[in-house]
Amino acid sequence: MHDRFLERLDKLTTLPEVQAHFATSIAGFGYTASACGVFLPTAIGPETHFFFHDWPAAWIALYRKNNFHLVDFSVAEARLRLMPFSWEDVRRTRSMSKPEEELWRTANQWGWTDGLSVPIHGPGGYLGLVTMGGKRALLRDERDRLHLWSLRVHERCRMIAGQAMVVAPHEMPSARELECLRWVAAGKTDPEIALLLQISRATVKDHVDSGRRKLGAQTRPQAVARLVLAGLC
Repeated sequence: MHDRFLERLDKLTTLPEVQAHFATSIAGFGYTASACGVFLPTAIGPETHFFFHDWPAAWIALYRKNNFHLVDFSVAEARLRLMPFSWEDVRRTRSMSKPEEELWRTANQWGWTDGLSVPIHGPGGYLGLVTMGGKRALLRDERDRLHLWSLRVHERCRMIAGQAMVVAPHEMPSARELECLRWVAAGKTDPEIALLLQISRATVKDHVDSGRRKLGAQTRPQAVARLVLAGLC
């Protein structure tokens, strides 16, 4: 089937172009805001990286002020589901906590009485998500079309941004460096790792730092994220 949306998408070369194309196209389905991003696993929890979002600035400020990111039912459900789901789907099937109910009510007040979220799962714990806020339920064929569009939009953004689903290390850490980094990923401290491996704390630090540099990471959490995404943990 010829799809002008996809035809145009494949020609875009910047994230703002993809955002504008997506926003214009989903407006016909009643959606007024959207986001496309990825959650990368780290030792201290997922790191959120947005390819784009066009939620109003005032909403983003309120979202952060109220810590809605900690109770966003759309993100929580995306971790559990493989197929697209509406926010009404979640409301019908999930026993929502009071903070989740507050997020729901607040979104309604802003005019988003329903939405569509499309999870994209990849290797090593990779979780991509495209989500849209709107005012009405979708017909089955509309949901199917937006599912396809969202998958392709996420993939296009990923390619433009150079975000690999499986991260290739700059240089492969040694066996000992990997062993130490895997214990870091498990939440162990340097003294605990030293005791487990019967080596000094200084040696543990040297192995972790060397492995981190080879993975091209600035911090330990980033190193763990890259380790997981590279399928090494």
